[in-house]
Amino acid sequence: MGACDCIITKAGPGTIAETLIRGIPIFLNDYIPGQEKGNVPYLVGNGVGVFTRSPKETAQIVAGWFSTNSDELNKMSENSLKLAQPKAVFDIVRDIHDLVGQRGPFADVPYVLTSSSTNLI
Repeated sequence: MGACDCIITKAGPGTIAETLIRGIPIFLNDYIPGQEKGNVPYLVGNGVGVFTRSPKETAQIVAGWFSTNSDELNKMSENSLKLAQPKAVFDIVRDIHDLVGQRGPFADVPYVLTSSSTNLI
């Protein structure tokens, strides 16, 4: 992905995360209904990419990005970097660590009493 000037992809979260971190404009051409659908308006609304399922429109837009609309491509690249969260994995680990530290009153109860053997109590 480091050699890309833009990417044409479906709205998968892993690809989106890496693309944003690298500051690459995203051309979305599909999504999985439900889990990925919300990624489309989020990315388009934040000016980091476009969406169409039409191969002809895809070709026209990408050709424009590399000729007359290079300013649009550059702006989307800037927006991508603004939206990126390259340290998100560290934030997640810290949050999980904090949650584990707040386990509550049953933290010291033996596991055998919290699993399927609770009916023995």
